[in-house]
Amino acid sequence: MSQWIIDKIIPATKANARDRLVLNRLFFYHLLLSFVYYLYAVFNPSDSNNYYFKVTEYYRGPNWSDFYGTSTTFIEWTGYPFIHYLGFSYEAMMALFAFFGWIGFIIFYKFFKEQIGFRNELFGYDLIVLIFLLPNLHFWSGSFGKGSFIFLGIALIFYGMSKLNSRFLYLFIGAVLTYHIRPHVMFVLLISAIIGFTFSTKGIGWGVKILMIAVSIGAFAFIYQDVLNMVGIEEGEEITQGLDLTHRATELQKATSGVDITNYSLPLQVFTFLFRPLFVDAPGMLGLIVSFENVFLLYITILFFARGGLGFLIRGDFLVKTAFLSFITVSIALAQISGNLGIAIRQKSQVMMLFLFVIIKLMDEKQMKEYKRKYAIWHRKQMIKKQQEILQQ
Repeated sequence: MSQWIIDKIIPATKANARDRLVLNRLFFYHLLLSFVYYLYAVFNPSDSNNYYFKVTEYYRGPNWSDFYGTSTTFIEWTGYPFIHYLGFSYEAMMALFAFFGWIGFIIFYKFFKEQIGFRNELFGYDLIVLIFLLPNLHFWSGSFGKGSFIFLGIALIFYGMSKLNSRFLYLFIGAVLTYHIRPHVMFVLLISAIIGFTFSTKGIGWGVKILMIAVSIGAFAFIYQDVLNMVGIEEGEEITQGLDLTHRATELQKATSGVDITNYSLPLQVFTFLFRPLFVDAPGMLGLIVSFENVFLLYITILFFARGGLGFLIRGDFLVKTAFLSFITVSIALAQISGNLGIAIRQKSQVMMLFLFVIIKLMDEKQMKEYKRKYAIWHRKQMIKKQQEILQQ
């Protein structure tokens, strides 16, 4: 099945040989880290265990539709037919959802390769390959839970937006999936797309822009209450609280990896969410492994801004603006409630891929400028050479 999907997304041509080889090898890497998560779940409390237990022990009604809902309920609703009708074991459900996460990697890889024209290297290695080897992304998208679905949903959304005319179905499926897992994330992606479209597209009439805004407002009205419930705000409370969600942080500090972020400034909260733990505050062996990844993320983030990242965000295209706005908005919201580093490690994997895309897109732009500069020099030399040949005749 994996090979069939790769064949559909990246056809077996000579030009695609290397990309197909990368994906085929990446499949076994994803499989390995999914198995590592399974072993982790055997010896530690895990949401995947809770999902399977609830479906097998509590969801025994005759009507599958009775259990439909969003967020956690949607995961349980999705698992219901596989468990009750097809007899899937816990291990089978883990493998199934790991496969959903793997499809997300295939879609994201195709999206990256379409948008990136050059081989961008870091420490002599292909940066795209390094990005797709980040263990945190595979670990949390390789289990029976929300991680694999939200990762797949966001991948489908951006893949669909990249060529909307021919990929609307991908966008629709991704939007439906993301809404059912994280309605507030879907809302952020929607608003980010509107802003990115408005400030990036040239030659588009205001009629189309107004229509798009109207559709987005209608969609927001539909998911409004779910958005409030997901971030823990009662209806009406958002008027007085706005985006200040630090009251949720104290609820998430009960685990051993809890961090008191209530007195942190917003920039420090965001930094904690994105780049901690950093060895000294690593919660256990998993935290130590993630610390290596965080050092890498911190390094390329510094590199991004040192190479003119702020200016690039202003002049970037629709996908760059939408990806960054989605990433930073979700990060700011989650940073205020993720007082538990374990939760932060898991939740940031939902949107980190979007920022990594923006970073490599900047590097690609610089490569394009260098290519054009060298081509202009070569072209000028060729013109001078031709003129000299004409004069000699």
